[in-house]
Amino acid sequence: MRNLFPVSGLVLSVALIGAGFVSTFAADETLRSYAEKNGIYIGAILNSQWFGGGLPSQYEQVHKTQFNIVVAENEMKFDATEPSENRFNYNNGDKMVRYAKQNGMRIRGHALAWHSQVPNWVNNYKNDKKKLLSVLKNHINNVVGHWKGQVDEWDVVNEAISNNEPQWRGYSVWYQGIGPEFIDSAFVWAHAADPDAELCYNDYNLEQGVNPKAKAGFLLEQVKRWVANGIPIHCVGSQTHVEDTTTDKHFIGSPDSLRSLARELAKLNIKLKITELDIGFKSGINVSKSDLERQGKTFREYLDIILEEPNADTYLIWGVSDKWSWLGGLNRQKGLIYDDNLKPKPAFDSILVRLQNFEPPQDTVATDTTTNDTTVTDTTTKDSIGLPIIPQSAGPGSVTMHIAGHTLFIAGTQSAKVDVFDMQGRPVFSTKCEKGSVELNRISDGLYMVRVRSGSASLVQKISIK
Repeated sequence: MRNLFPVSGLVLSVALIGAGFVSTFAADETLRSYAEKNGIYIGAILNSQWFGGGLPSQYEQVHKTQFNIVVAENEMKFDATEPSENRFNYNNGDKMVRYAKQNGMRIRGHALAWHSQVPNWVNNYKNDKKKLLSVLKNHINNVVGHWKGQVDEWDVVNEAISNNEPQWRGYSVWYQGIGPEFIDSAFVWAHAADPDAELCYNDYNLEQGVNPKAKAGFLLEQVKRWVANGIPIHCVGSQTHVEDTTTDKHFIGSPDSLRSLARELAKLNIKLKITELDIGFKSGINVSKSDLERQGKTFREYLDIILEEPNADTYLIWGVSDKWSWLGGLNRQKGLIYDDNLKPKPAFDSILVRLQNFEPPQDTVATDTTTNDTTVTDTTTKDSIGLPIIPQSAGPGSVTMHIAGHTLFIAGTQSAKVDVFDMQGRPVFSTKCEKGSVELNRISDGLYMVRVRSGSASLVQKISIK
């Protein structure tokens, strides 16, 4: 980790190789602090090496300092949580949850239904559809129920689409024994087990284009069907395991393609999350300084999607240090933002500078919400249009809002009062948000102020409806 001296007012001048310019970092600046400032989640995985003392103490310090969301690499998967039929083991998963709660982190659950890491006993029922449905339902009910109210979001179904052409993965035990309806059922059961959790479909190669012949195009059609049929899906996770070939082409897939998917999902009121990001090089090649500079630039370009697209909120890296990375199994190397010695790489600098300098569009800049609400008196502190200024809670659990078209997305709460005012402070619309979004179709295009209240947390923000 960068040596940031805890001296008041001290700043460090850092040559940002990956960012391409020189900037200054205050001594207490971290990825986490700027992610929270910008209303997004940035994170990395945990694994059992940590729990078993297999990683240096510095690893934990880096992790809890730099990140505000966490996902277990393996500890919540089917084989880890139900190694034998109807006998559940939550030990390592519980350790991760306790760690996350102690450090104020959001928690992702990964993954409930996947073709891989399924214990052998499940295959005993692959020819018995009724029994297999019962097995999957029981697993979801128990696992999601165990962490109800603690795990904020789940990868309900993982990698169900084939690699070769856009179709369902035929060799999955769930597909073979049940058919594609296992996906619909899994979302319904997960929602029943924890109605407040965000539910995601998660897959890789989604950054390779939105067209009928690409995985993202096939998935988009399925999402449309799920939404039309009332299947409780809230988000799509793009793993975004990117390979830098060090050729003129450099990358397979592109941030522009993933941004296109985000915008298509926004039309359906579905979020996009980057859930397993790494940008690796072929094993055995010499990775040059310029290669690492380009890697940093690409990390930043994927971050731009999360910062700029209203329905995107999560930027999660599949590892911390190159020394403890899964990429060796893919014949790749050096795909993370810390090197073998837990020192930040140009990619880290590139991400930090982008977070540091990002300015949201003018029409979505939040007003000052730092003064206490005293609306019961004539001395109320008000904003520029006469609305009471209400304190906004801080940290990863804060209430945030984003507008996409006529849809207002609200995060950080499961239930909120929403009031819309015109720019003269006159009430236009009022409702209660229970599902993470509110439709503003009855409101004419233009600039408005929105106030969201949830318990003691409140937010006043200018929006543009168009």
